[in-house]
Amino acid sequence: MSISIGSAGGPVRQRIGPTIKNRRHQHDLSLNALANVAGISPSHLSRIERGLTVPSYDVLDRIADALGSDLSALRNEEEHALKVDGDLDEIFGQIGLDDDSRSELLSLSHETRESLARALERLSAPHLA
Repeated sequence: MSISIGSAGGPVRQRIGPTIKNRRHQHDLSLNALANVAGISPSHLSRIERGLTVPSYDVLDRIADALGSDLSALRNEEEHALKVDGDLDEIFGQIGLDDDSRSELLSLSHETRESLARALERLSAPHLA
């Protein structure tokens, strides 16, 4: 049985919150600082990052601009994260992890999930002689 990976079936606008939060941390910005530059309230940004609200394209564009990026780049990053999560979920299913453990592992930071996916791929790759 495969667990649901976040809001995997929803529109990118609905799933992009963790990507925004990741970018915000990469830029060493506080929630308040990014919200201020993007012209939205910190509580609204917090709800977006947690996937509790679907932002308008205008708001997403302002957030992307405040992060020195554009909506297309954020979308590409989100799609990559979603692929990594899908790959991990498949591996977790193959090794028989229960749903709670899978959910907990998939809630790790994107960098950690990506590193875990690479490590698991190396383990499963045939060793070259």
